[in-house]
Amino acid sequence: MLDAAQSLSPPKAYQAPRFAVPRGACDAHTHIIPESGWKLVPGANYIPAPAPSVRHLAMLDALGLERGVVVQPSIFGTDNTAVVDAIALAPQRLRGVAVVDPSISDAALQTLHDQGIRGVRFNVMLGGGGGLKAMTELASRLDTLGWHAEILLDGHLLPELLPALKALPCRLVIDHMASLRADVGLDAAPVRALRALIAGHDTWVKLSGTYRLADQAANERLAERGRMLAQEAPDRIVWGSDWPHVACSFMPDAGELLNVLAGWFDADPAPLQQILVDNPARLFDFPAISQDASRRPS
Repeated sequence: MLDAAQSLSPPKAYQAPRFAVPRGACDAHTHIIPESGWKLVPGANYIPAPAPSVRHLAMLDALGLERGVVVQPSIFGTDNTAVVDAIALAPQRLRGVAVVDPSISDAALQTLHDQGIRGVRFNVMLGGGGGLKAMTELASRLDTLGWHAEILLDGHLLPELLPALKALPCRLVIDHMASLRADVGLDAAPVRALRALIAGHDTWVKLSGTYRLADQAANERLAERGRMLAQEAPDRIVWGSDWPHVACSFMPDAGELLNVLAGWFDADPAPLQQILVDNPARLFDFPAISQDASRRPS
């Protein structure tokens, strides 16, 4: 544990959106770190700073986002308490992605479904979240529930993993643009494999973690990749801030990251409606948006 990175506390203020955030917009990739009561898995790769639900919901409010998705971080293993508790505070507004062991019972999976979970994460990069074997074992059961398998991996492995990933019977979500740095060109083998996976399987991509992929999140090569993915799979792209930006040496501004996304598409309402509203609504099974504009889901 002495070698694990110490995370920074999330900010209390955020850059305001510089575009008209559409009704029902969603941050599809966030994490919750309760103030206390949690236990790290052995060999955890980082030490978190508290980022409780009250600050999570405040961040969503500041960005004008009515919905959010809480993803189980690797450091908590299969103890999904923080995710489930967060959703319980705002069940119409939040959904979750859990981490489970393949030995989990059908009844336990159904309980998680009833608690707002809509996918299982497999963390191939950092551990603490199952691996490719676990994903293969669970895939058919996830499909039965209408869930997806979400994978965090080094995208350079995609060419060799392509056959196995294409064979999955369930929907697949690729975290953080496959964790490929900005200098990996559009015609590089890993990006070609990502495009082939999108073309040949029900595969989605999260435009998230961009601040980890370049010196500046507003990197034009990342923008080109994001636009390309949105053009090739317009109905299977979502955005996430990756708040509270764990194991990062600096603290990004989630509002700035949202504005960067809007800049990629010149604040065009059509792609932003798909990426921020329509696509996450389908992927995470959110309820219909209230027609009363004065009401915010709780």
